[in-house]
Amino acid sequence: MTKLKTVEMARGLAACSVVAFHANASAAFIGLANSPMVSPLQYGVDFFFVLSGFIIFHVHRDEIGNAGSALPYLIKRIIRLYPLLWLVVGGWIILRIGAGKVPTIGEIGTSLLLYPSLEFPVPLVVWTLRHEILFYLAFFLAIFSRKAGVALFSIWTLAVLFQMAMIAWGNPLKGMPSLVLSSYVLDFILGAIVAYAANRWRVRSWWPLLIGIGMVGTVSWASLEFGWNRLDTLDYTSEANLFVPLLGLSFAVTLFGLLCIEDMVEVPQWAVLMGGASYAIYLVHTPVNSVIQHFAAKLGEGLGHLFIFCGGIMAGIILHVLIERRLTRFLRFRLLERRG
Repeated sequence: MTKLKTVEMARGLAACSVVAFHANASAAFIGLANSPMVSPLQYGVDFFFVLSGFIIFHVHRDEIGNAGSALPYLIKRIIRLYPLLWLVVGGWIILRIGAGKVPTIGEIGTSLLLYPSLEFPVPLVVWTLRHEILFYLAFFLAIFSRKAGVALFSIWTLAVLFQMAMIAWGNPLKGMPSLVLSSYVLDFILGAIVAYAANRWRVRSWWPLLIGIGMVGTVSWASLEFGWNRLDTLDYTSEANLFVPLLGLSFAVTLFGLLCIEDMVEVPQWAVLMGGASYAIYLVHTPVNSVIQHFAAKLGEGLGHLFIFCGGIMAGIILHVLIERRLTRFLRFRLLERRG
C-alpha cells in the first residue's frame, strides 16, 4: 500500500510535540525555566491515538470479516509494538536497578506486556500503549468476524459515552473500568472514521486543513484558559476527560485536511523519516532526557532546553535506523513472508 507522506509527517510532528513537552518538564526539574505555554504540546498523544485509528482502518479495512487475515494482522501488530518496547523498557529497567530504583513486578509486567493496569509503567510514556493494544485487539476481532467486531465497537462506544455522562454527573466508574472506558477510545474511532471518509470522498482543498488547525488552536487555547488538565497521567475520571473527544475531533479534522492535500504538496524526505522513527522517538526520549538533563543544566536557559529536545529526537532516529527498521524487516520476513 502506498505510504501517505502527509500522515508520516503528522506522526513525526506528534512525536516532536510530545518530546518538546517533556523537554520543558525536564528543564524545570533541573532548575531551568518552565513555560506553561508549552503545556498544549502534550496533546501530541491525542493526535497519536487518532492517527493509530486511521492507520489501522486504512491499512486493514479490506481484511475486516476475513478470518484468515486475523493471525497475520496480529503478528504485524506484535512486531510493530513489542520488540522495540522490550529493548527500551528492558534497558531502562536495568538502568533504574543500577541506580537503586527497583520497579515492582506489576510495573515491569504492565510495561513489557501492555496489559491494562493502573500502575505507572516504565518509562511513563508506555501508558499510551496500553490503550493502543486494547484497540488493536478489538480490531482483531473485527477482522476475525465483522458482526462481532461491529457489535464490540458499538457496545464499547456506548459504554464510553455512558462513562462520560457519569463523569459529568460526578459518579464515574473507577478502577480498571475507568481505563477500559477512557474517552481516548473515541480518538481511535474518530481516526477510523477519517479513514472511511477519505476513502469515500476525494477532496482537493486546503480548507479542511485550515479549519482543523484552527480547531486545534482554539481548543488548545481553551485548555490553557480554563485549565482543562487531567490530575495526573492515569486520571480517567476527572471532568478534564470530557475535553478529550473535543480535542480528538479537532485532530481528526486536521488529519482529514492533510489527506486532502496529499497530492498537492511535496513532503520533504526528512519529515517522512521522522514519521517512520516516531515510535522509537516516543519510546526512548524520556529515558534519554533523564540521562542528559544534567549536562543540559550546565548549558543554561535556551540551549539547555534545545539540548534535551534534540537529544531525544536524535536518539529516536538513531534507534530507528540502526535497530528498529532492520529488526522489523527481519521479523516480518521470518514470521510472515517466509511463512506465506
